[in-house]
Amino acid sequence: MQPRNKQSTVRKSKIRIPDTFWVALAIIGLSTLPYLHDFITNSDGLKSWVPVLGIESLLSDSEGNVLGFSTYRVFLYTLLIFLFATIGWAGWYQNAKDKFYGSALLLAMSSGLYHVFLIVFELRRTVWNEPVPKVVLLSLIFVVLGYFSIKKNGLGIKKVLSWFILFFMAVLPFFHDIITDRMGDLRPWVPNFGIEAMLTDSEGYVRGLGNYRILVYLFCIYLFSHLGWIGWFFDARGRKFRPFLMVPAALSFYQVVIIAMSWRETEFNSPNIKLYITIGLSVLLAINFYYNNKVSPKASIVTENEQS
Repeated sequence: MQPRNKQSTVRKSKIRIPDTFWVALAIIGLSTLPYLHDFITNSDGLKSWVPVLGIESLLSDSEGNVLGFSTYRVFLYTLLIFLFATIGWAGWYQNAKDKFYGSALLLAMSSGLYHVFLIVFELRRTVWNEPVPKVVLLSLIFVVLGYFSIKKNGLGIKKVLSWFILFFMAVLPFFHDIITDRMGDLRPWVPNFGIEAMLTDSEGYVRGLGNYRILVYLFCIYLFSHLGWIGWFFDARGRKFRPFLMVPAALSFYQVVIIAMSWRETEFNSPNIKLYITIGLSVLLAINFYYNNKVSPKASIVTENEQS
């Protein structure tokens, strides 16, 4: 019989339950925003399995337009992509607001919020949706924020360059309005480099789209989204949820590729494929997160009495 006071080693294994589980889940959920309209609507309206909550009727006017959009599907698509992009830029700002370019991120975030405001309050067909007021407002924000940034961080070529780059990024959501008119033609002052002609097929479609204006709009808004999310990813070092930011960043980049390669009418652009990418990438990241966030087994000394 062993002495009562003899100690033995018991090895206990603990696995850390991640505190960022809900944050990661929210990020994955947000990744579905750019293609959520495909799951709940079709060309005829809401799909049969979607509960009718009366939102479409509430937002529709006497002519059947939904806040100025031709259909509820188009309204959702436009609103959600701008919301998706704005959240990415807001997250990047939250992680980099103390850096020398942190305040400049407010330019892009403000641009996204401004377009959400235009959509929600049905101001898309007013003067507030013209390119000139947008450029003027962004320029005013640029000057004010730049002034306070210079006072705080000083002036340098690197800082100035980064601010102008971020200003251009903030312009991306309405860049199509700057270089083309409502008819889709290049404005007279814009140099014609032959890009539109090079991308136009024999039937007059520009990479599968009706005109060059639509191509520029879709390409730039998804590029705008991708830059916000990928920027957040790179500046979120040390945050446990950082790997999951790759999901929205990858999906926004995937959509940029879809548009650039003229795959919008192919299976590559189906919501099922995007959902598979979302789930597959999320599972891989979760597995990686699980194995990289284990607490190594601890050896604790307990007495024989404690074991019994």
